[in-house]
Amino acid sequence: MLQLKEVKETIIAGSAIQTFDFFIQWHLTERCNLRCRHCYQGPRRPLEMTAGEVCDEIDGAVRMFRAWESEQDVRVSPSIHFTGGEPLLYRGFWDVVRHARVSGCRVAVMTNGCLVTDEEARRFRDLDVSEIQVSLEGPPALHDSIRGEGSFLSALRAAERLARAGNCVSANVTLSRLNAPLIEETVKIARDAGFGSIGFSRLVPCGSGGALLESVLSPGEVRGAYEKVLSLDAPGFPVVSGDPLAGTLRGGAPPADCGLTLSGCSAGFSGVTIASDGAVMPCRRIGISVGNLRRKSLRDIWATSRTLWRLRDRSSYRGHCGSCSYWPSCRGCRAVAYAWSRARGRADLFADDPQCWRIGD
Repeated sequence: MLQLKEVKETIIAGSAIQTFDFFIQWHLTERCNLRCRHCYQGPRRPLEMTAGEVCDEIDGAVRMFRAWESEQDVRVSPSIHFTGGEPLLYRGFWDVVRHARVSGCRVAVMTNGCLVTDEEARRFRDLDVSEIQVSLEGPPALHDSIRGEGSFLSALRAAERLARAGNCVSANVTLSRLNAPLIEETVKIARDAGFGSIGFSRLVPCGSGGALLESVLSPGEVRGAYEKVLSLDAPGFPVVSGDPLAGTLRGGAPPADCGLTLSGCSAGFSGVTIASDGAVMPCRRIGISVGNLRRKSLRDIWATSRTLWRLRDRSSYRGHCGSCSYWPSCRGCRAVAYAWSRARGRADLFADDPQCWRIGD
C-alpha cells in the first residue's frame, strides 16, 4: 500500500515540509434552505450518513493522522470544515462538531447564516470552533439576486450574532462578472458588518452554476480581481484568497527544475472532500468519487486512489499547466479546469486552467 512517506519524499519536498496541514471538507447534507444561482450541487439527494457514522469516520481519520505521524516522521495539523447544503439542517450537527473537537481536530463551519441564532452563536464559541464562514456576494440587491430574497440581511445578522458571542467569523465571496467590479464595496460591507475577514474564490461553472458560463471571468479579469483583493489586505482585517492563481501574485516561482508539490490546489495533495453519503472526492466542485467510506477507509482511499495519485504527478497535466514553472505552487484550479472542459464536451481533470493569465506568456 502506498504510504504518506512516498508522498512526502517524492512529491511534497521531502524534509522541507515538517508540518503537513491537512483538511477535510465534510458535506454533512445536501439539503439547503436557499437555491443559489451558482450552487455546484445537483438535484440528487443521497442517503446521508448518520451522526454516528460521521463520528466513526472522524475517528478513522484521526487514526490515519496519528499513523502518518508515527510512521512517516511528519507532524500533521488536521482540520475539518463542516458544510452542506446548509450544515445547520443536519440532524446531529452539534454532535459531530463536538466529536471532532474532542478528537483534537480544528473545526470550521461554512454556512449561509440564515439559521444562526444567538444560541447557535454561543454553542460555536463554547465548542471553540476556529472559524465560521458566512457567504456574502456583494451589496444587498446583488446578494439577494444570487442567493434569495432576504438572505443578505440574514447573513449580516448572523455575522453580528457570531461576532458578539466571541467567534471568528469571515465572509466568503464567489467571484464572477456579477460582483467582481464591486470587490472594494463588498470588503467595506463585510468590515462594517462585523466580519473579521473576507475571502474570495472563483465561480466554478458546475451544478446550477453551469448556467452562468457567460459570467465566468476572463483571465485578465481574474488577474485584475485578485490584484484588487491583495491590495485591500490590511492588518486587522485580512482580505485574502486561497485560489492557486492568486498565490502566483504573491511571490516568485519555485526553481525551474522543481517537480515537487509545495502548495496551491489542494486536490489530491493536502485535502479531500467527503460527501453526505460517504463518497470521497478530490474536491466537491470536481464531483468525481474516488471511493466511499461505507466500503473503504479514508486512509486506504487516500493512499491507493489512482485519481488522487495522478493529481500529485506533474506528468498527468496537459498543456501549459504541466510545463509551467508555477506548477509546484499552483497547478491551477482543477475544479475550474474540469468544469470548463466538460462544458465544452470533453471533460479533462488535467486540462489547463482556462482563467490563467500566464497561458500564452
